[in-house]
Amino acid sequence: MSDKILEKMDFSVLGIVLFGLIVFLLLLQTHSRNGVWNNELELWKDCVRKAPKKERTHHNLGFVYYEVGQSDEAKREFEEALRLTPDYALSFYNLGLISYKKGLLMEAVNHYTKATELDPTFSNSYYNLGLAYHHLGRYQEAICAYEELLRLKPNYENAYNRLGLAYKQLRQWKKAIQSFQQELNQHPNNFSAHLYLGETYMELKDGSKALFHFQKALAYPPFMEDEKIRKTVLKLEAAQRKKRGK
Repeated sequence: MSDKILEKMDFSVLGIVLFGLIVFLLLLQTHSRNGVWNNELELWKDCVRKAPKKERTHHNLGFVYYEVGQSDEAKREFEEALRLTPDYALSFYNLGLISYKKGLLMEAVNHYTKATELDPTFSNSYYNLGLAYHHLGRYQEAICAYEELLRLKPNYENAYNRLGLAYKQLRQWKKAIQSFQQELNQHPNNFSAHLYLGETYMELKDGSKALFHFQKALAYPPFMEDEKIRKTVLKLEAAQRKKRGK
């Protein structure tokens, strides 16, 4: 009895030590990453001082400001880059990121749209344009953005998922399911597609297919501890047993 208790105590202490080590390493990594960005910030500040008329130096400084969470400073630098070079698509795109992050969705749409006009091959702009339209409730326009993205880059991860979600909002179930299935065809480990398929089949009252996809989603670590999904799976499993007369 005492030996078993001792074993449990040793295991507990080891767990605490390992946990502490993991936390320390994460903090060290965060500190290191912050140090890198701080160095980058000083580097590009110096570049701007030495070359204040070059749009790229302002843009890169703005990007570092954005990465360290200083959105207002980032916006100032992107706008200066555009004052120097008005057709700089990447700066419009990054202004869109700032606007989207602040919840200024129409402003984000305008920036992303301008970026696509200046560079029609800029795939990330179409993806984020679709996100902004989706959150505005303008699902058909979101669909157009995702379709253009997929025309340019058919293997863009999550593009079919986003397309399916827009169709789902419009209750175009067949197209939504086809989109999520296409995401899985291209990216078999995209378990979010299984989650979306599960939700769609729930809407369609197809318990067996919903259960299949929710179970697949639960195999993915981010969803393993999702209590809502687990409860849904248990409920669907009970319904299936009842249906079979067990």
